[in-house]
Amino acid sequence: IREDIEKNYKKKNINDRERAILITSLLYAMDKIAKTCGHYDAYRKGAEFDKPLELLVPLAEMHNNPNNRCYNEDANNLVGSINADLVYIDPPYNSRQYCDAYHLLENVARWEKPEVFGVARKMDRTKLKSKYCTKSAAEAFEDLVGNITSKYILLSYNNMAEKGNDRSNAKISDEDILRILENKGTVKVFSESYKPFTTGKSDISENEERLFLCTVTN
Repeated sequence: IREDIEKNYKKKNINDRERAILITSLLYAMDKIAKTCGHYDAYRKGAEFDKPLELLVPLAEMHNNPNNRCYNEDANNLVGSINADLVYIDPPYNSRQYCDAYHLLENVARWEKPEVFGVARKMDRTKLKSKYCTKSAAEAFEDLVGNITSKYILLSYNNMAEKGNDRSNAKISDEDILRILENKGTVKVFSESYKPFTTGKSDISENEERLFLCTVTN
C-alpha cells in the first residue's frame, strides 16, 4: 500500500496533500491492528492478525486555523527563527528514545527503505536520537530556552527524578529546570497527580505531571 501511494505521487496522480492524507490513514490503520503493547519496541509473540487493515479518510478540516504552521525539524535549530506569545515545550523525560518505540511508523512515513535488523526490524536511528534522552538533556534544554523569543514559556515535565529504574528516571533535574527558566523570567509550577505507565517492574508512587510557567522578563 505504501509503495502504491509513492508510485501514484511520483506519477502526479495525487498531490502533496493527498499523499499526506493517505499516509496518515495508513499509519492509523496499521496501529489499529498491530500486535504490540502500544509501541513497536517489541511485539507479542505468537499473536495472529485477526483484523483487516482498514483505511479510513481522516477528517482534514481545510479551514480550521489556516495560519497554523507545522515544522519537522530539530526544535533547538528551529526556535531561533520563531517569535511567539507562548512556547510550549514537552520534551522526552527519560532515556527511552521515541524513535526506538515508533521506528516502524517512522519508517513507513519516510519510506526511505533502509536496511533493517533484529527481531523488531529496526533501522539505523542514529540521526533520529534526541539529546533530551541523554546526559546532555540539561545542556540541550538550556540552549533551547536561551534562544526562545516569547512572552511565556510553558514546560511539561514530570517528577520522576530517580524514582524508577535508570531508564525511567528524569534526565533534567528540578534544580536545572528552575535555574534555566529563572534566567528568562519568573516561574510558577502547577502539578497534578498522574498514574504512571509501567510494565509492572516498577512501583512508582506520588507521580505528578507538572507545568512550569515562565513569564519572560529577560
